Parts: sequence; C-alpha cells; structure tokens
Amino acid sequence: MSINHHFSKLTKEDPSEESTDMKPPVVVVGSGLAGLSSAYTLLLRNVPVVLLEKGEKFGGNSMKASSGINGMHTETQKLKGIEDSFEVFYNDTINSAKHVGDKDLQRVLVNDSTKAIDWLKTSIGVPLNVVNRLGGHSQTRTHRSEGVPPGFEIISKLLAKVKEQPGVELHNGAKLTGLDIVDNKVKGVKYLNVTSGEESTIKTSNVVIATGGFGYSKELLSKYTPHYVDFPTTNDKNTQGEGQVILENAGGELIDMEYVQIHPTGFIKKDDPQSNWKFLAAESLRGIGGILLNAKFDRFVNELDTRDAVSKAILAQEGKKAYLVLSDDMYKDFKFQIDFYKKMNLIEETTLSEKFGDDSAKVIELLREYSNGSEDQFGRKFKQHVFPDVSPDTTLYIGEVTPVVHFTMGGVKIDINGEVLNKDGVPIEGLYAAGEVSGGVHGKNRLGGNSLLECVVFGTRAGEQIAEKYKL
Repeated sequence: MSINHHFSKLTKEDPSEESTDMKPPVVVVGSGLAGLSSAYTLLLRNVPVVLLEKGEKFGGNSMKASSGINGMHTETQKLKGIEDSFEVFYNDTINSAKHVGDKDLQRVLVNDSTKAIDWLKTSIGVPLNVVNRLGGHSQTRTHRSEGVPPGFEIISKLLAKVKEQPGVELHNGAKLTGLDIVDNKVKGVKYLNVTSGEESTIKTSNVVIATGGFGYSKELLSKYTPHYVDFPTTNDKNTQGEGQVILENAGGELIDMEYVQIHPTGFIKKDDPQSNWKFLAAESLRGIGGILLNAKFDRFVNELDTRDAVSKAILAQEGKKAYLVLSDDMYKDFKFQIDFYKKMNLIEETTLSEKFGDDSAKVIELLREYSNGSEDQFGRKFKQHVFPDVSPDTTLYIGEVTPVVHFTMGGVKIDINGEVLNKDGVPIEGLYAAGEVSGGVHGKNRLGGNSLLECVVFGTRAGEQIAEKYKL
C-alpha cells in the first residue's frame, strides 16, 4: 500500500522541479456518498485522486441509508403531479433545524437539490422514480428507486463509476491520522495502514475530508452531549469522529458539536433487546402511513412530526419504546425493505387478534379512526396508506422501536463550496470537508432525507472548486 511511491513523479520534494502539468493527486478521505461524489467529480475532470477508507469496505454509513434523498422541482415529482418550491423546502429545513445553522449553507443545500437528483439519475444511473414524505416535510420530496434500498443503490453505482475512471487509487484500511498544514495551506495527509501499522504521508495541495460523524464515539459524546452517551446507536463502529478532531487540530473551527440527533425509531431485536447497536427503522415506514402505539396500545404523537419531537414523545412512554404498526398496503409499498426487516427478526407479520388479544376491539376502533381520512387529534394530515376494512383477522406488520443516536449535526465550519474555515473565518487553502464531518447545515435537528443530499451537494461543490484550480 505504497501510495507515495506510485505518485512520486507527481510529488517531488523540490517545487522548482515540478512540471506545470504534473500536479499531485487530490486526497479524498472517506468513501461514503460525500467522498465518492467529490472523487467522481474530480476524476471526470481529469484530476488524479487517491481515495482513503478506514474500514474494510467502501461505502460508509451512506450505504445503510434507507429512506432516500430530498429534491425539489424534479422530474419524478413533476410526473406525479407534486408541486414543490424552494421556499417550502427551505422553510421545512430551517424549521427542523430550529432556525439554527448557517443560512447560506442551508440555501445552497435546497437550491442545489434539483441538480443533485438529476446528477444521480443521469450521470450515475439511479432511477429515483419513487417519492415519499418524511417527518417534518410539507411536501412529498424524498426520492428513492423502486424495490431497492436507496443508500445501497446509490453507493454501489457511484463506486462502480469511480472505479472505472483512470487516475484513481482506492485504499481501504487507511486511517487518517493528521494533516500537514503550513502557513494556512495544505501540504500533505498522514495516514496509518491499519493492517501493517505502517505510517505514511501523501504530499498534496488539496484534500477532501469526508469521514462522517461521531455517533459511535463514547469519548466525543461524553465531551459534547453526555446525556446521550448511554443511548443505543445506529452508527457503524468506524463512526468515531477522527475527522472532526484532526480538522480542529489543523486549525479548523468546530461548530454545533452539542447537537446530536436522536432518531425516534431504532428496532429492538427480540433476541438481543439490550444491544447497543440498533437497525434503523426507516422513516419512510411512518411516511407511508405507519403509526406508533405505546404499551397501552394508544397513539400518542403525530408520527410525521420532526425527529426530535417524535423521539421526545417516545421517551415519555412506558419503557421508552413503542410499537410501529403497518398495514398490508404499506407492506406492498415498501416490500423490499420490510422483507429484510422480517428476515432479521425485526418486524413480525401477524393478525390483529394474535397481537393484541383482549385489546383487539380497542385497536380496531383506533385504526378505523386513523383511517377516516381527516386530520387527527395529533395534527397528522398526510396518510399515504391507512388500515382499510380493519377486523380481528387483518394482517399487520409490527416491530418494537426506541430512540437511538443517529446523526451528529456538528463538525468543522465550511463555506458554500466546502472549504474549511479556520478560527478567524479564513479558508484553509486546499482543505475541504463534506458530509457529516462538517457543521452548520442542519442546525439543531436534521430533516430526514437531507443527509444524502448534503453529501452530493457539498461533495460535488468541493470537487468542482478543486478541479477549477487544476486548470490554472
């Protein structure tokens, strides 16, 4: 894994010997959607890339995204007669964020969403021909393809595109350990081969850090949000926040680190209920019509409120958990994902009477009331599917859920092109960040579907800006 040797002709010790047409590769750290978006943008513009991934596999947490990616004014929306606007999407984003965050970044996120969806469809080959509505949204705008989990599809196809390009080197088992910054300019990247223990440096003048959040790090959670340290998490063990720490050590300013998103629905696995790691119960399950019941089989919240509000409501229930209840129509709409949950023993297919026994009559009345089509007592208006003709023999799909640490809104401060800002608000020349490692985009609470969008928008923007410098 000797990257320095391979690129030695591009990284000469003496700058005076360097040819004007021989520039060092851009180093992209992290192979989730943000990193791959940057890498592919650069490669298409004939900029050489070294992609470093700490884990054994490429794809990061993006690979597990299960609901989709937001976009407005898209072809899919138009075909389905859905009218959306910048103002409505932007207001949903900042309302979810509790009016905290960098408004310039939030405007760019929303404004570039049409371009992001089109890029995935036309350049990467992801159909994104289905749209759902998630919690906190005033319109239906969360895109996925039919019959396949969105994170897996997007990462698989984008990674294949990256691998096809000349001028790329991909290395897993390569852990970022430091950055060489001189006079506020990037000079190199330090990394560790986690298998051999060998430490190396890649000389470069441009780096994109896309290492994700810190939702698995007990150390950082204890430092910034100690009240969440004992919560279970949906994050992979590699989500340790090294990027944030290293960027701060390099002179970057960390912001919003105290804002950690608790997702309301992590599955409680029957055979391992105390596990600290939980499968995420996709927000789309509630978006397609799923409801939440407490231990007494009562509804207690608008299931499509923002994530923080639904989490707070579940935490107030007995056992800090709830039943997620789905109808057969909902199952058919999200069959590919629910079949996986059933296989993993996270959702059971049952009848109403088998599940609720003596309380069946109470639940039947509740489901009929929910299905009457009008706005209910909790303020829920959007119901893509309901529970038609409910009876004791009605088939239901039910899982137990509890709130989990899911996303960390804080990270390094960036400008609208992803360039990292130092503590004086000045860009560190050649240093970029995209995705969950950056802060300011989501404020106090991220809107569902905006994570994948953030990765594409700021990942491609960073790649485009670096590529422009390579033309000079």
